Amino acid sequence: MVKIHTFLDEGRVLARLESRDRGGVLRELAERLEARTPGLDGTLLERLLKREEMGTTAIGKGVAVPHCRAKGIRTPALLLGLSADGVAFEAVDGKPSCVFFLLVSPEDNPGAGLRLLAAIAGLVRRSRSLSSKLLKAPTAAAVIEALRAEEEKVRA
Repeated sequence: MVKIHTFLDEGRVLARLESRDRGGVLRELAERLEARTPGLDGTLLERLLKREEMGTTAIGKGVAVPHCRAKGIRTPALLLGLSADGVAFEAVDGKPSCVFFLLVSPEDNPGAGLRLLAAIAGLVRRSRSLSSKLLKAPTAAAVIEALRAEEEKVRA
């Protein structure tokens, strides 16, 4: 079973996003992930914007999962960003997104990314308080711990 929190470290958590619009959030997330992921080639923002044009990646309950594929990486790359105020992301439930899981899958192994995407969607579906618990965490380390605890709780 995929454990989402194991794909994160403190450098892959943006506990306070500054951007207030979809493009800005995607830029902030992409810049941080590219800085932390050897092999990404600087085209991540462009790929994410193209993916959003096909339809929003906001899945509701205050969560969005912007995602794409990229060459140059062997395993999925994940980054978690939080916005206390929320950002309009055209979610199906009409609510702003506050929690952003940026997922980049290896182009030659999309299945690994799909398993992680399914794990995120499943956690969001089963958790009643994921967004609020992550947003209340005061540090990046606390965000990861809150995510781990919520994963264990919904699996129990």
